[in-house]
Order: sequence, then structure tokens, then C-alpha cells
Amino acid sequence: MSRKVVLRTLLGVVTVGVVGYFFYRERALFVGFGSTMSRIVWPYLVLAFAAEMTSIVPLAEAQRLVFATAGVDFPRGRMIAITYASNAISMSVPAGVAVAEGYAYRQYRLAGTDEAVAAWAELAAGAIAFTALATLALAGAIIDSEGAADVVIPTLAVVVLGAGAASSAFRRPEMLAGLVRSVARMVGRRLGGRVEKAAAGIIAMSRDLQGVQPSLEVWGKAFLLSGINWVLDIVCLALAFPAVGAAVPWGAVLLAFAGTKVLSSIGITPGGLGIVEGGLVAAFVAYGYPGATAAAAVVVYRALTLFGLVGLGWVAIGLLSLRRAQEV
Repeated sequence: MSRKVVLRTLLGVVTVGVVGYFFYRERALFVGFGSTMSRIVWPYLVLAFAAEMTSIVPLAEAQRLVFATAGVDFPRGRMIAITYASNAISMSVPAGVAVAEGYAYRQYRLAGTDEAVAAWAELAAGAIAFTALATLALAGAIIDSEGAADVVIPTLAVVVLGAGAASSAFRRPEMLAGLVRSVARMVGRRLGGRVEKAAAGIIAMSRDLQGVQPSLEVWGKAFLLSGINWVLDIVCLALAFPAVGAAVPWGAVLLAFAGTKVLSSIGITPGGLGIVEGGLVAAFVAYGYPGATAAAAVVVYRALTLFGLVGLGWVAIGLLSLRRAQEV
């Protein structure tokens, strides 16, 4: 076992331990959790489940749009299956986001997509999706950021502008290559050969994408579809509150959702296990919600995500593997 794996595992264990200690130390906040969970409002739970299960479909469509700009007409059903599958992997294994990206790339290549197009489309779609997430976080801050508005709103505005600029750069691969080349010259020697190797890969990719220049309209549609993906996920979290008999704290939901998504993408624990739950509960308690209500809503949301959406994703993995075996 490599040193990196050992350190990541230890960090994950420590993180879950810290979150567990927080819940134990503040256990008085969660008195009544059991009775709150026993009063589940099933219609809201069903609606939350439907929102979560369908959230992947618009994301898959956004990715198809990006591929189409490079002349690839990716089959809709196969793209939806790959998106469900890669999401399940990102939520199930350590360093899940990186593993999921590698899995998706291999699936794109197995579908006959060119190396450069597969890599570019995956990176571009990811940049667009992050821009949409940052925009929703900014909306949450504007709706309700309590006393931190003077800090949170300008910070998120800068993040949105930076993410937007990064996603726009993928519309002009040759310009992106020039920017990467400049950055590599400035920091490559200081940070080592990995930076220079990554830069060389992006530059080579851009050469194979000459003539690919997606329009703003297409990028806007991909942004909108990515936003719908996030909104459906947010709706699932929001509906978890009326599912346990509470009102929806919209501002807190948007901010907490975006923050925990970023934290979980770091990959300290599979699917952000412990980090997401602790972060969401802490955020809602900070916004004045009773600990029992906040914890119950988060448990409902995470159960739908980890057992529903991830379960469906592993079914997709099985179907894709079966299809591959039949093709061979």
C-alpha cells in the first residue's frame, strides 16, 4: 500500500472521528431526533426521491451538447448511463472524483470518441458544471447570508467570474493552450515536472481540436442544463425539510449545498461521508434550526443520495460492463 493511500485513509478516519466527536459533544442539540424521523411526510419524501433520481439526466444532456460541438453525436442513453455510473463511483470510493473522471474517459473512448475530444469535452463540461454550482451558491448568499454578506457575496462573485472565465476558455482550445503554456513557463520549474507534463498534454490536445469553436449559445445551454442538475439535487435537499415536518431554509440550503459539494470533491472520504453530513447539519444549526430537525433532514437527503442515486449508478455500471462484454 502506497504512502499516499495510507495518508488519505488516516485523514479520512480522523475526519470522520472529528465529525463523530462533534455530534457526541453536542448531543443535547439532537434530542428528539428519533421522534422527528418517525413523523416522515411521505409525499414530500417521494418528491425528493424523484428530484434526486432525475437530476443526472440534464447533466448528461449538457455533456452531449459539449461533445456535439466537436462533431460527436453521443448516444443519449449511453451518455445517461455513463453519467449515472461515474457519479456512483465518485460517491463510493476514496478519491472518487478522480477515479470517476478516469472511468468516464475510458467509457468515452470505448464509445469510439477521439482521445483529444474525450479529454477536452470532459474537462469543459466539468468547468461549466462548476460555474453553475458557484452561481447557485452566490444566489444563496444574496438570498440569505446573515451577517457575513459583506464577505461572502464578493468572494463568491469572484469565484463565479473566475469559473466563468475558465469555462469560456474551453471554447477556444488554441487560446487555452497559449494560457497554459504561459502559466507553465512561470511556475512549471518551481512546481516540478508534473505541471510541465500536464501543460504539454493540454497543448497537444488543443492541436487536435483545431476548428472546434463552440458558440456562446451552446455554452449557455450547457450551463443551463448543468444548473438544472444542481437545482434538482438542491430541491431534493430542500424537500427533505418538509419531509420531516419543517420549513425550507432556502438561503442556507443553497450555501450549505454548494460548500459541501466542494468539500466532498476533495475526496478525503468516499462521497464526502461524514464531511457532508457534519457540514450540512452545522450550517443549518448555525442558521437557527433545531439540531434534531437539521439532522433528520440531512439523514433523509443523504439516504436518498447514497442509496438511491448511487445504487442506480452501480446498476448502470453493471449494464455498461455487460454491454462491453457483449461487444468484445
